[in-house]
Amino acid sequence: MNETAPQTIAEVAKTLRVPTYVVRNLCDHGLIPHLRRNHRGFRVFEPWQVDLLQVLLSMKRAGFDRKELRKYSKLCRQGAQTFPERLALFQTRKRQLWQEIADRQAAIDFIERWEETHQSQGSSGTKPH
Repeated sequence: MNETAPQTIAEVAKTLRVPTYVVRNLCDHGLIPHLRRNHRGFRVFEPWQVDLLQVLLSMKRAGFDRKELRKYSKLCRQGAQTFPERLALFQTRKRQLWQEIADRQAAIDFIERWEETHQSQGSSGTKPH
């Protein structure tokens, strides 16, 4: 298939390796602008729309919520002058992810300390908590 030819939902889903309902859901929530339908009534996607879907799916995997996805999509439609605001969205989410990683690491450290403490108590005959 010609990579510049419009693609159906099934083709896009296969390309992006996601179920068709995921693509349909993003479209139904208005995140993909200017969708057209072919003569059979199926949605068709231009290459730039597939690229936007790819970014939105990656954002979703990174933990962006639907409100943030909608904001990003809207900013994209407004043009290049919104790049600083889009960048700020990503930087904020990155900070949140790093904080989540730090919080998870602290939890793992606690569990490892607890295991070390209680394994030695268990073998000495004392009752662990």
